[in-house]
Formats: sequence, structure tokens, C-alpha cells
Amino acid sequence: MDALTRGLLASGEHEVKVLTMETDKHPFLAKEIDSSYLEATQIEAIHLDTSLRKLDALSDLVTGDSYNITRFFSLDFERILTEVLRKKAFDLVIFESLFTAPYLRTIRKYCDGIALLRAHNIEHRIWHHLAKETKPLTKRVYLKLLADRLEEYEINVMHDFDCIAAISEEDKEHFEALGCSVPIQVLPFGLDVREFPPESHGSVNHVFHLGAMDWRPNIQGIQWFTDSVWPLIIREMPNTKLCLAGKNFPKNPSWLNAPNIEVKGEIGNAWDMMTSDGIMIIPLRSGSGMRIKAIEAMAGGRPIVSTSIGMEGIPGAHQEHFHIADTPEAFASAIIGLLSNPTEAKAMGQRSRQFVMENFENQSLINRLIEELKHSLPL
Repeated sequence: MDALTRGLLASGEHEVKVLTMETDKHPFLAKEIDSSYLEATQIEAIHLDTSLRKLDALSDLVTGDSYNITRFFSLDFERILTEVLRKKAFDLVIFESLFTAPYLRTIRKYCDGIALLRAHNIEHRIWHHLAKETKPLTKRVYLKLLADRLEEYEINVMHDFDCIAAISEEDKEHFEALGCSVPIQVLPFGLDVREFPPESHGSVNHVFHLGAMDWRPNIQGIQWFTDSVWPLIIREMPNTKLCLAGKNFPKNPSWLNAPNIEVKGEIGNAWDMMTSDGIMIIPLRSGSGMRIKAIEAMAGGRPIVSTSIGMEGIPGAHQEHFHIADTPEAFASAIIGLLSNPTEAKAMGQRSRQFVMENFENQSLINRLIEELKHSLPL
């Protein structure tokens, strides 16, 4: 949302109002946002209690609703949204993710503007992957049910928007395969490359991962890596270190007992990690969309080893801009190769930075989206 908002403001042609949700896990920290942004967007944050509630989950099992979606509906948010819409007319309303879709009825009631769904993922695909990777039978069956309910909701609601901005060409194709009847634009994650200056790196000497550990795909990915990939690396290069950073790490999980693993937990500045002399790993086994941290690491000139899913939506080339590996053996081999050849690791980082400059510059992406909307919709 931040990149899109800043791009719209930077054009100088648009007024932007931001209404956002905050939760206990994701609080709104106004003091960490520059005052000019707060003033320009007149941003308001409404607290939602999205904690898991067994009674609500059971109720949705009976009613057939998607619990993934109903958790994000709030009467307080709807009330404040209504007040905003009554005070001012908007030409375009951007819904950040599928989980804001329950408020579409309110938008239609009080606003004549275009309703655009900014789809960061095909959400039900993530949950189907999670269900498939889950071993306990009871939990797997329940996750499959959640995925089915979410899929039904996602397919039904996508037709109710005026257009969709998919995060990648792959996601656009998935929406089309689902029978989407509204225009679909591709709007990848964008950034201002000037904010990610290239660093002068020495020899790559460790491996690192950045990711919140309250997101199940990250947990599954790191567990797979530490169980199946890391032992192969340590066997060949026993002094290699793995650094794990991100909020909400579980306490003392058995899969972090392998040697040479440092858990940094939540860090103040992720950029410090990305500018270290390390290889970034993205061992995702489920999910869809685009990894923002991957684009940022590439902008900073970091070499990356990832699964196919981890780099989905980023149209770079294997072995030119990053390494793709889907088996433990291939993943370990790619990392060992980069650790053993720092010259190639640095060259790959330089190529990936140039690739980001050519394909993910934020202002160019925003300007293109607005022009496409003007041509295809009565904006």
C-alpha cells in the first residue's frame, strides 16, 4: 500500500485518503511515519481484533462463511468508512488485498467511484498449499475446508469489482483461468531504487532469511530448509552461518537446533541485513504473488537462492538474476556454489540490481496503471 500511495502522491495529480486497519500483531506506529505523509494522506487507523476465536470459527463452519474473510470485518471500520464516504466524493477506491472485500457493499452504497482490487496473492492458492503440506490429518482436513471456502469467496467476489490490479503476470493468468469477468492490469511491487544504494560487498560469508514467523508459509519454508537443506551445506562448508531475522519467532522449536544458526528475531532495520555479505534464501513451499523482500534485496545487489514459488511473479532468469532450486540437493548446491565463488555472487547481485531498475521503478509503474485505467474505464 505504501509504494502505491507514495506513487500517486508523487505524480502531483491526485489527492489520496488512506483508511487502514491495525491489529495487535500489526499496530499502526504513527511516530515512525514522516509527518508530510501523515498530512498528505490524512491517514486513519482503525483497530481490528483478528485473533482466532474458536466460537467464531465454529459458527462459520455451520453458516458456510469463510473464516479467513469474516475475521477482517469490523462494524467500527465500516462506520468510519461510511463517514469518510459521506464527506467526500472519490473517483477511485483501492482495496488492498482480498481481506478488505467485505467493505465493497459499503463503497457501492456511498460512492460512485471505480472499485479496484489490489490483489497481492491468489489467496486460496496459499491455503491449498498449506493444507497439502500439513501432516496431522485433522488439521489438514480443516485447512482444506478453509481453503475451499476461501476459494469460493474469492471467485465470487472478483466479479463485483470494476477491475483488478494483479501483482504479477502469473497471477493475472490465474484470475483469467478462474473466469474473471473484469479487466485485469498487472501492477508489480514497485520501489524507488535510489533508496537502495548498491553496497560494496566483500566475499559472501553467510546465509540469511528475512520474514515474519507468524505467516505459515515462512514457518514451513524455514523448517524445510533447516531440516533438509542446511545439513547438506554444513557437511561441505562446516563454518557457514545461517542468520534468521523476523518478528514472532516461535520459542525453541526443534527445527532450529541445527548447528551454526543464529536467530536474530525482530530487527530494527532490515536493510542492515540485506547489505551484509550474505546470500538471501527464500525457501517458500507455498504461496503466490510477489516477495517484496526479494525485490528489495535485488535492488541492493544481494544474490538470492529461492524455490520456484519464492520467486513467482519476478520475471528474471535462473542463474542470471537469482538461483532457483526446488530440491534440498539443488538448493544446497546453489548456496555452496555462491559461497565458493564470491566473484560470481557479486556479479549476480549487480545483474539483479540492474534488472530491478529496468522493471520495478515505482513511479513508472503507477503512471502506467493510471493511464491503463483511463483508457479502459471511465476514470
